[in-house]
Amino acid sequence: MNTQRIPLLNTHVPGLDQILGGGFPAHSLYLIQGLAGSGKTTLACQVAFQHAHQGKKVLILTLIAETHGKMLNHLSNFSFFDESLVGEHILFFGAYNELLKGGLRALQKSIAALLSEHRPDLMIIDGFRTVREAAPSDMSLSEFMLSLNSLVATMTCTTFLLSPTEGNVADSENTLVDGLIELSQYERGMQLIREIKVFKLRGSRHLLGRHVFEVGADGIAIYPRLESLSSAAGAERWLQPERAGFGIAGWDQLTKGGVVRGSTTALLGNPGVGKTLMALHFIHEGLQRGEPCLIVGFHESPLRLLEKARSVGLDLQTYADSGLLQIIWNAPLEVLVDGLAQQVLHNVEQRQVKRLMVDGIDALVELIFHSGRARSFLVALVNELRRRNVTTFFMQELPYFHQGPAQPEGSYSMLFDNIVLLRYVDMGGINRRQIGVLKLRENSYDAANHLLFISDQGMSIEGPANTPHVQPL
Repeated sequence: MNTQRIPLLNTHVPGLDQILGGGFPAHSLYLIQGLAGSGKTTLACQVAFQHAHQGKKVLILTLIAETHGKMLNHLSNFSFFDESLVGEHILFFGAYNELLKGGLRALQKSIAALLSEHRPDLMIIDGFRTVREAAPSDMSLSEFMLSLNSLVATMTCTTFLLSPTEGNVADSENTLVDGLIELSQYERGMQLIREIKVFKLRGSRHLLGRHVFEVGADGIAIYPRLESLSSAAGAERWLQPERAGFGIAGWDQLTKGGVVRGSTTALLGNPGVGKTLMALHFIHEGLQRGEPCLIVGFHESPLRLLEKARSVGLDLQTYADSGLLQIIWNAPLEVLVDGLAQQVLHNVEQRQVKRLMVDGIDALVELIFHSGRARSFLVALVNELRRRNVTTFFMQELPYFHQGPAQPEGSYSMLFDNIVLLRYVDMGGINRRQIGVLKLRENSYDAANHLLFISDQGMSIEGPANTPHVQPL
């Protein structure tokens, strides 16, 4: 038996269609709720203007809400706003008087008359809480919601109700709509982020849970939670193992050719021991082979990273100028971690990045706003990078006098295919750099600790640390 699928209304709001499973099932009734300032009107009007730009008609009906003039004035600050669309493709009407004088029946007749006269593709009813505050009985409100749902389906008009409430409660507004979306704000200390949650969406496989969004010059941009995307994407692809070298004298010999391509490596070490320089060697080796590379940094700016590489004879500036190397840098302050992950994965896909350096994992974890989320986020990020066959290095800093187990903190060690430890050791009153492999995927390796030497010609590996007189390998 052939069944016709409900067409989807694409919102063209960045990230929203992804959360909705492709868009809103069209010709249905949706409730968008959230307290004042959460972004309800901005979101709905952003969708409205996007559709008006396509030549479709939009009807915006207000009850008790801000005046039409104020609404337009506020919307004019966004790039999606186009004044030429107002009055032709976007029509504004007030309906509070009908509700005040004749109750729900009069409001329903007014809506039906407007839909019949203008035949809009999209309708927004702002200030819908006024309907509840008009004190109708539960039965009459339920009848109104059922009639409105039937009306917009018959008139093939996708409709959004905007209400300044929160929570998924058993009221008629929530139970008798086809979809319930909530916009909220989450506060931690002095920080505040915006979140969106889809409680229900009939006829769609939407992403569950909360997702962060921000309001900028272009309107609302939503960043789907990385864990939800990664779960839907499935497992990584199996590829024939190949090696990716470091370009460090002696180290490729000790690791039998480097690390497996598409693997993740943790570089652990004390401050200043050489973690970043070692990863820069790895990036430089890939660039010399013509591989697109990406650096994601938090503490050292791009200029400082390029200068650090130059000081040891690594010319990364030429590759940065050509675009073969790109650097994404953010100070570890108020950065939306899902937005950063989206930016990184988009760069990886667009440029077919082969090698990625993340400096460092500590700063990345600090950006994760919700407690208890760090491990699941990192699992999702590592899974996405493996699926794209990106060979990735994560730097993690250990205390100056770290003497405990040389493993990544918390439960992160299981995320990494390879773990390399760099640390200072006291040899005759002199702090010497020592390097050792703790774990190496699908490869045999020299398990002895070796001395690491850094000069203006770069890094080199000396003999085993327990050898009295060592010579460069």
